[in-house]
Amino acid sequence: MHSLIILFVTLGGNREVGGDHRRLGIVGNKLLMTNAPFAQFEDTLMRLDLPVELVDKVEACGFQSSSELVSFAADFVDRPEVLSSLLIEDFGFQPLDAHRMRSALLAISKKQHEVEFLEPSGASTDVSSVKSNAGTIPPEDFKSKPIAYKKVIVNEKAKRRRKDNRGGKDYGLPSNYADEYPRLALELDEFFKFLTIPRASAQDAPIRATTADVYLRHAKLFLGWYIKIYAATADNQELSKDLSVFSIIRNKEKRSATVLLDFILWLRATRNISASYEANVLRGLTKLVKYRFEEESEADPAYGEKSFDDIALVREMRKFHRDASRRQAISPRSSNEDKKWLSWNEYLDVIKALKEEVSQLLASNSIVRKVGVNDAKGKQIATAFQRYIILAIFASVPDRQRTVRELEIGRTFLKDDGGQWIIKHGPDDYKTGKTYGDRPPLVLPAELNPTIDEFINHWRPYLCSGKTTDYLFLQPRTGNQLSGNSVYQIVSRACHKYTGKKTNPHLLRDMLVTHVRGSSNASEKELEALALYMGHSISMQRNSYDRRTIKQ
Repeated sequence: MHSLIILFVTLGGNREVGGDHRRLGIVGNKLLMTNAPFAQFEDTLMRLDLPVELVDKVEACGFQSSSELVSFAADFVDRPEVLSSLLIEDFGFQPLDAHRMRSALLAISKKQHEVEFLEPSGASTDVSSVKSNAGTIPPEDFKSKPIAYKKVIVNEKAKRRRKDNRGGKDYGLPSNYADEYPRLALELDEFFKFLTIPRASAQDAPIRATTADVYLRHAKLFLGWYIKIYAATADNQELSKDLSVFSIIRNKEKRSATVLLDFILWLRATRNISASYEANVLRGLTKLVKYRFEEESEADPAYGEKSFDDIALVREMRKFHRDASRRQAISPRSSNEDKKWLSWNEYLDVIKALKEEVSQLLASNSIVRKVGVNDAKGKQIATAFQRYIILAIFASVPDRQRTVRELEIGRTFLKDDGGQWIIKHGPDDYKTGKTYGDRPPLVLPAELNPTIDEFINHWRPYLCSGKTTDYLFLQPRTGNQLSGNSVYQIVSRACHKYTGKKTNPHLLRDMLVTHVRGSSNASEKELEALALYMGHSISMQRNSYDRRTIKQ
């Protein structure tokens, strides 16, 4: 197969040629009219008599082609008002431009089956090109474009739950709950402080804000259910502005668990929740009960007692949680592992392909770089650098996604005396830090040094959006720190692009442990070292992360 080089140039600064706003493509020695990455989108804008300057705006948002816009808009064909709100709130569009964008995106989405277009250089979904350039050997099924990302359903049960929606989707507290129930809002603020701030009388150690956010979310779901479902169906039940956690959970006796159990039973019946999710919700609700009876408990963990063990309701909640955890341990996984599991070598092939993407982008923009890359193109290249480095770090340091999104240059991400990039965590910087304390430096491979240096020194500024921040990785649209969902999407979409599998960051830990324990001669001492490196115990490694079957 001959080498294909495409160089996009414009005529007279993007002037119209023969009535068409197109670009010239040089393929080999031939000059021909060819589709640009956003040609389909540009055609749609002109057909609807909308300003073509919107192309620059979508590029600045991090989109790389018309195909990505089609995928993005597909979920909103029946919900155009949601699309407008999303464009304004998440992408920073002005209302008028958001309305224009909505019209164009819905039009392009509805006509996607009529148009074929060329993906931009360096962002191709043709896996066969990666096979020749990066040494990746994709499955036979993915020599052509894989199944669309959103059509790969990993958890059919969750999809049916969202579709059926038998109990109503929105059962949490309303957004204006602070106006309707000011006392409840004040108590939820105090609940968050109870979880996160050290106090002289505290029976439990404070937890990180990110964990507290999860417990707070569970509390809000329970309280929203109480207001919208439970109280609404109860006889003569009137709710006032003075509604309080203290009036909902009336006393510390076991019988007060009834309303909490009713919530769990409702989730089972109407939401078809898994045992794993039930255990998580019960953990959060137990924290809420502890907050409720903080002033009434006289238990003293300093003398060997369990925290709040003198509160009968807390003991009852712990019993519910143990039951859910037991069922979780023996329950089959709710997701289809075949649609997200990769062998470790397959994951490494994905990283090779991402590295090649960066190389192709740099090569295709080599002429432009002599005079400086414009913001949209610079952001595209910076995003590709970031994507490659994130997945490469996961291959070198198979840690939780929080490690990647919270990396700070000069604090947790720095160079050692030998000039090697390392990740350095204190007890407060990782999930199990209170158990294992300072971690040994997590050293990244030397071959990543030049790439990381170039990313930080040249390309990362394109992601900052004018902000000053020490976080290593940033959201391309806003310049803010990556969220948990951001990291999830980066990993999942990259793996899907080259394998058709929707792998997630946490599954990478399982994949590595399974690979090491199943296909190597690692000693117990080496396995213990790996467990320490990953921030968990050897028993956790064996029981939770090793996915080998009994036969294996």
